[in-house]
Amino acid sequence: MKHFWMRCVYLFTSWGIVGMAYHGSAYLQHEPSLLAPSIIDKWIEFTPHAIWAYLSFFLIIPICFFIAPYKRLGWMSGCFVLSGILAALCYLIFPTTMIYPVDNGSSISSWLLVKLIEIDDPVNCFPSLHVTLTSLAIWGALNKFHPLRNIILLLWGMTIVLSIIQLRRHLFIDFIGGIVLALIAGWCVRYGFKRLIKQP
Repeated sequence: MKHFWMRCVYLFTSWGIVGMAYHGSAYLQHEPSLLAPSIIDKWIEFTPHAIWAYLSFFLIIPICFFIAPYKRLGWMSGCFVLSGILAALCYLIFPTTMIYPVDNGSSISSWLLVKLIEIDDPVNCFPSLHVTLTSLAIWGALNKFHPLRNIILLLWGMTIVLSIIQLRRHLFIDFIGGIVLALIAGWCVRYGFKRLIKQP
């Protein structure tokens, strides 16, 4: 039971800090630069139905925190905080936005997309924290004793990161930035932990 509540603390503290960094930077930044779609973005067709995969981000993050080996939670939490801070610096130094398509469909997916647009910030595109946090959560939850679960998480994560482009909430360059940020945060926190452990 103690581990359950500690997992909750790790999850909500680190995720909450990311949220504050994200929305705080959106409020403080100056006029954003408009990102242009690449050939890959034009090749991937827009669909409002990608909203389901996109929103499943809010499910996979807590799942990963609750199934990850307990000893990795400190690393995962540290990665979340560091990536949130680094992303906020990017948003403040080089604020970005993009042209968001207008969906006039009548499906539930279209309705959900409209609701998402109402609460989402139209800035903070590069790098994509959706991609960064998904990658870090799955990275922390991977377990050699659960190969099938690993495959499911990886496929789920791929679906989520693809949905950011299908839904036109991000562009391909934001995806690349999100992956790079995840790698930087992951290795920096791991290196930092090793240095702390080696100190007398």
